[in-house]
Amino acid sequence: MEECIVQYFVRPSTRKNSRHLAFPPVLPLLLLFLLPVAGSAKAADQRPEILLSAVGDSLTQGTMDAANHALGTWNAYLHRISESLAQVSIPIFSEPVLNLSGRRLFPFRIPTNLGVDGADIFSIEGIEYYKRVGAEDSFLSPSCLCDKKLPRGLTDAYDKVLYPLNLLAGQPVSKIDALRVLLDRLAADESSSAHALVIFWAGNNDSSLATLGTGGANPVFLPFPFDLIAPQLSPGLRALLDYGQTTGILRFDPYTVDAIERNLTEEDDFANQYRHILFRLQEDSLLPPERRSIFCLTLPYYSAVGYLFDSEDIEYYLRKIDPDYTVPPTFSRVAAPGEPVADFTRGDRISLFTFGFMYMLLHTGYSADYVNQALEIGGIQNDGLVLSEAEQRLIMERVDGFNRAVLSAAAEAGPSVQVLDIGGALSAVLTGETPIEIDGRILNRKWSRGGSFCLDGVHPGFTGHALIANQILESLNERFGLAAPLHDLKAVMLTDPYVDNDEDGWVPGPAYKPAGLTELLYLFRDPDDTDPDRQVELPPDVWQSVSRILLEEMLGVPSLRDEAARRR
Repeated sequence: MEECIVQYFVRPSTRKNSRHLAFPPVLPLLLLFLLPVAGSAKAADQRPEILLSAVGDSLTQGTMDAANHALGTWNAYLHRISESLAQVSIPIFSEPVLNLSGRRLFPFRIPTNLGVDGADIFSIEGIEYYKRVGAEDSFLSPSCLCDKKLPRGLTDAYDKVLYPLNLLAGQPVSKIDALRVLLDRLAADESSSAHALVIFWAGNNDSSLATLGTGGANPVFLPFPFDLIAPQLSPGLRALLDYGQTTGILRFDPYTVDAIERNLTEEDDFANQYRHILFRLQEDSLLPPERRSIFCLTLPYYSAVGYLFDSEDIEYYLRKIDPDYTVPPTFSRVAAPGEPVADFTRGDRISLFTFGFMYMLLHTGYSADYVNQALEIGGIQNDGLVLSEAEQRLIMERVDGFNRAVLSAAAEAGPSVQVLDIGGALSAVLTGETPIEIDGRILNRKWSRGGSFCLDGVHPGFTGHALIANQILESLNERFGLAAPLHDLKAVMLTDPYVDNDEDGWVPGPAYKPAGLTELLYLFRDPDDTDPDRQVELPPDVWQSVSRILLEEMLGVPSLRDEAARRR
């Protein structure tokens, strides 16, 4: 695959009036050294050439356990699609792989996977959406562009993923700009008839912050029962969080209607931006329409992710500590046995973070009544930690609007743009409306029990990504008359560290040293996935570990970092 990349992407663009970059003398040598030159095998191979590229968010980048590195990338849906296409075509495909520390490996390798964790429909064009950052208008943001000239400067997500496409463009690039560089380079190669296949899966993060209750800016929302856990936190962290709350930098009530509305993209804004992006891809590209296919993927309901715990989830896990535990009567319960499984908006929800802190409190000796204050309307958190049924429906209706916009924009864009209803298919699988059984297990939306998600409860695990890959491959095979093989989900599940083999509610997770918020998730790994009687073993100093992890995260908020420095 790598030898195909060099001949398309290291030569200068022939586009008129384009700005060309004067490379440092050593850079072309580095590019040629790191990307082997194509040999004669390509000419002898009669299989069709396909440039596989994708523009998207964390699902496309391969995020797992709230982290990005090679293990997730190589088990994500796009990589699996490339593996299958390689059986029937010559794929032009490359991924911006990161190591466990989040540093880019092979930085001069030209990426075609342009998925960036956290991207929404605006940031893929370099724009920060005004509502989620507390601004009056949306604006072009350097943090959403790749603008670094040397690998040592690759510190933010867009630089790590898109570099060195900005060098080839001779200017900072957004993801859409980067894709145009790839397509125009392909068009400039007169000896090639390769077809560009672009998977466009954007818009999940236009509802994610509202659903997950975490993120944004001015303020940053956090689904932490701060008043409940404050006595257990280190004095420094407690003071910093209190300062953030008092000054409005932080808010611990993400599930109020005003907070949810603030973090949801307006339907008209989404529709206009989506249409604008497809127009750019269609009208501004030098690659003719007959040599490109854009597949727009619909969006699943975020309320179907395992990150959101319902009454059954909470009781299942907390009864491992207190057999008599029950959620308070003010917390709306999930559907009763016999009611439609697909009606998954039934019952209130809390975030994985809130659940984790409740579990830790109960584990370290606090009473069920104390712990339940996080769930009670009118309690300490005034219901700001509970995502109600009505709030779930509000988010789902907005996602429905986004999907209508996808269908409408794709229909306007012409025959080279098609829609794959991946969102609808995934939602149906996760809720049980369309059961997927693998080796006696039925995938579902439950956190570690459902076989679909990794430890963060948001991103699919190995099996979930393989399922997505197969759904897309079926459409690609039909569209192009290919016979790319589907992945054996049973074989994938056998190697999936996010499958609960002993059925005790916990998964082992992958074997690597975690960092950042992933350390919190790793507190809930199964120490022995062959013994259902052996449960999660929280360390004796669990609250010290939590304080250290959260302090490091809070120092990533500039105003809190400044305040912490002032207090030293």
